[in-house]
Amino acid sequence: MTKAIKINNLNYNYNEDHTLFEDFNLSIEEGQWVALVGHNGSGKSTLAKLILGLMVANSGKICVFDEQLTTDTVYHVREQIGMVFQNPDNQFVGATVADDVAFGLENKQIPNKEMAKTIDEALAVVGMQDFKNREPHTLSGGQKQRVALASVLALKPKIIILDEATAMLDPDGRDTVMRTLKLLKAQFGSELTLITITHDMDEAALADRVVVINDGQLILDGEPEDVFKQTNLIHENGLELPFSAELVASLQHKPKHYLNERELIQWLSNLNK
Repeated sequence: MTKAIKINNLNYNYNEDHTLFEDFNLSIEEGQWVALVGHNGSGKSTLAKLILGLMVANSGKICVFDEQLTTDTVYHVREQIGMVFQNPDNQFVGATVADDVAFGLENKQIPNKEMAKTIDEALAVVGMQDFKNREPHTLSGGQKQRVALASVLALKPKIIILDEATAMLDPDGRDTVMRTLKLLKAQFGSELTLITITHDMDEAALADRVVVINDGQLILDGEPEDVFKQTNLIHENGLELPFSAELVASLQHKPKHYLNERELIQWLSNLNK
């Protein structure tokens, strides 16, 4: 499979006294949904900034679709990656939703006729087409993040990184954004690589693959079901399992496979039948 991102022997120091990444290696396949998980300060966001070239590694190699990130290639590499941050208000620059989605397209000098079509298509993907003339400050947190996602989608990146994009949302807003991500993966499939940076393991459970890091070290890497079996290691690294996995860990008789909350309720209800 094609490597969307390949990191080899990455080294990064905040300063002389604080080394974060030391000979760090990670590969992400094209079309994968990877949840990058760790507690606050574990290095998740720093890794994303290194991939985007917003921070510069001390040594090592970062390649995006086989193109090595350098000072000469950084702008081309960034064109292939879209980023959604924790606070959507920090990303809004337009007077209306449509203006905000248009901002990146204007910078790329997309013709007006094509731009209008692209804006409508991007907003339709995230279910926000009926809000295109609304002022961003009138939207809910979940709606704002969906507009931020539309702004990224309009630029047609091959990779989207969401950095704690649901951390500031209420449960309804969080659920809405995660449902939107599932729909995106269903619609674009192998054409879109998703990286969700989070410390919420319920969100991580939706991904194809979970990568756990702590203090710049790779702790666990695998499918959610396999990662969630490592109960002690997860807890030792300052994280909690998804609710259903925490509950299963306390049961004497356990299901054979990882079950989400709905599946676990069904499994428990069948025990006495």
